[in-house]
Amino acid sequence: MSSPFSYLLDDDNGSQSVGNTASDVMDVTDDTTATLTDGGSTHDGIDTPGTTDDGIDTPTASGPADNGFRGTPASSVALPEPAGTWSAPEPTVLLSQIQQAAEDVSQLVERFGSKMAKTVQRPAIKKALFADLRLLRLPCLQWADNFTCHVTRFSGKPFDYNNSAPLLWWLWDELLEYLQPSAGTRNCKLEFTPVGETSTLLPYTISIYLDSKNCNDSIWLTASYDGSLFHERRTFDVPIAKFCFPEAKRYGKPTMATLSIDRYVHEDEEGHLDHTLDYLMPRPGSIWRQAMKAFPIKEEEANLVIALAGTCKVEDGRFSLSEDQVQQYLNLLQRFPPKGREYVINIGLV
Repeated sequence: MSSPFSYLLDDDNGSQSVGNTASDVMDVTDDTTATLTDGGSTHDGIDTPGTTDDGIDTPTASGPADNGFRGTPASSVALPEPAGTWSAPEPTVLLSQIQQAAEDVSQLVERFGSKMAKTVQRPAIKKALFADLRLLRLPCLQWADNFTCHVTRFSGKPFDYNNSAPLLWWLWDELLEYLQPSAGTRNCKLEFTPVGETSTLLPYTISIYLDSKNCNDSIWLTASYDGSLFHERRTFDVPIAKFCFPEAKRYGKPTMATLSIDRYVHEDEEGHLDHTLDYLMPRPGSIWRQAMKAFPIKEEEANLVIALAGTCKVEDGRFSLSEDQVQQYLNLLQRFPPKGREYVINIGLV
């Protein structure tokens, strides 16, 4: 079984991950089917909530939420006209791309810890990382990736994001919260409302449920098809693989692991913000990293470098770091732009 984190690991370290890829666990033909229904049903042995039973309490009203995004109100967004013929993806294809994006977030949390997760959740940091929301569109959805979002967590009040954005923009915060080892937020549900032409391009509405299954973090995706004569709900689930540092020994004694991305040592005069971002999201083809290409370097580089450097200082005891995680931060520091690296060292941020 291949590891979704093979790009991080040397061959002699073996594959260290918990969970499987979509192709290992999700049958897109016979085993995962949908039933025409007007209520709850069971798919592949999993109880699927009916239209009024979503597994968690969903209040009928909630207040607006601040997610760092001050975009155009959903009612005024106009998507570009599709070029050529476009067909909506099968839900399994959509879920596979979401799973891959979730595993990119998983390696970030596991390599750097909970404080990093909190840092990149900050509205200003998130907005700078994904300055051009068009670059966050899932490949299978393209111009149809445009939604508002209603979030319900197991604890706390539900809230609505009333601006429209790609699905991954809304999923970023919830994944970072959910995947932390000590996460208090479990059983999180996101309900997406298509905006503008998306409502006519997609034949189904989407909801995503984050929860554990068989002690593994998992994603459930429900695609709801509404017709004049029937209502169909198709639900699929896949695990989110968890990255683990490989076990390493030297002279028979445990030592810190060296990941394949750590092999190249940057010299003092080297370092660029691209190197920093590559180190955070190192998987080739990562949609998160592709979206970061629009980062406004001139305006936001210093703010990001200082914020990232601050994540390595555990001052209040709420966040702890393993030796492997500390080494990841030191490697990250080496990939800062030279002036930024000099600044954070001189003022004692690391």
